[in-house]
Amino acid sequence: MIDVPRRLRRAILLNDLTLVQRIIRNNPYYLRNPDFADKSNTSLHLAATHGFLEIAEFLIESGHEDEGISRNNDWDTPLMLAAAAGKGDVGLLLMKRFPECLAWTNRLGMDALMLAARSSTPLPLLTALISNNPSILSTRDIDGNTALHHASAAGEHMSLRLLLQYGANPMATNNFSWTSVHYSANNAVEAYFKSLIMDMEKKRVEGQRGIRERERQKHGGVRLVTNDEAMGRVSGERQRAKDDAAVAGLPQPGMPGNWSPVQQRRAMTPTETRAGWFNSDGNRARAHSGD
Repeated sequence: MIDVPRRLRRAILLNDLTLVQRIIRNNPYYLRNPDFADKSNTSLHLAATHGFLEIAEFLIESGHEDEGISRNNDWDTPLMLAAAAGKGDVGLLLMKRFPECLAWTNRLGMDALMLAARSSTPLPLLTALISNNPSILSTRDIDGNTALHHASAAGEHMSLRLLLQYGANPMATNNFSWTSVHYSANNAVEAYFKSLIMDMEKKRVEGQRGIRERERQKHGGVRLVTNDEAMGRVSGERQRAKDDAAVAGLPQPGMPGNWSPVQQRRAMTPTETRAGWFNSDGNRARAHSGD
């Protein structure tokens, strides 16, 4: 006969809510049921990973997290695993029920937003993670990577756009002085990423120009122009030219620029194993560089 822990895990994997309910009601001691052969993932970890919403709801209502939020051997919470697997519905449930764990990180210093940003996570979960904890945009893992670094390395277009819209800094560098653009998964992602940055910078410049124009109109009217005002107008025109040059000076999508560290050669991605980030002489290897 199959033992209770194995039967419960099998019932969860089958997404059989009725069977899960029967097993737990007859064996309440096995509610959390950590699997020591699988990083000590609990019943809720398993349901979250596979996106089984009804089972997750039942486990929570049955008191699964009453003694504390579950964390496996890697310090991952069920929310982190749901985010990593791109399971939006379960992720939203866990986020609403346990908001205190939004800023928690695992052993690698990664939070739920980082894990979601590099997965094909539905936008509602990504938006909710940021809206409920805006400071999470600047959180860094143990290597200094932000959620934007991970989204870039994974080539997740929607994540890149959303993170930038909410104010993620594309110029933020990690512990190795690499920006998120350096980690672009491929040339197409790099071109798309740069176009987003250019659009964002263009809107910023246009916004500043609009403010100056409104200020000018507010003090408008027919009047004599003094030398000081004339100089101010010339200065304003110079500032406008400077702003236009700043936008024009950004690297164009698909064209060589100063983004890549060595002639468009890319940094190792944040998803590589840490052991593979350095070569034998202690220097950090670059992908496609031959180092």
